[in-house]
Amino acid sequence: MATTQLADEGDFDLLSTIYDIIKSVEKEQQDNNQKLKDSQEAGQKVLELQRKLDHAREVVKKLPGIELSKEEQLQQIDLLRQQLTLKRDLLNKYRSITTFDREAQTEFQIHQH
Repeated sequence: MATTQLADEGDFDLLSTIYDIIKSVEKEQQDNNQKLKDSQEAGQKVLELQRKLDHAREVVKKLPGIELSKEEQLQQIDLLRQQLTLKRDLLNKYRSITTFDREAQTEFQIHQH
């Protein structure tokens, strides 16, 4: 659930804000009032971009494993891959057991306890 929350918090769109900033800066207006308005609009867009970047930094700080070094993260990935392989193998082995074998195995486990 926390991962879903982090993913939702990580949904930020920086490119559209950057595009809006560039678009407002590139406008060439002859009217001084319009230039002032466009300048203020660009300033607001820059502030919006700064807020989005700050939010992105906070979300990244909350990511699990961020405190680990690159080598530690790679080791953790290797360990998780090994566990995944083992679990897949066990699952495939369990699937391949016939119904009769499963019943016998269940009875054997019941008698052991």
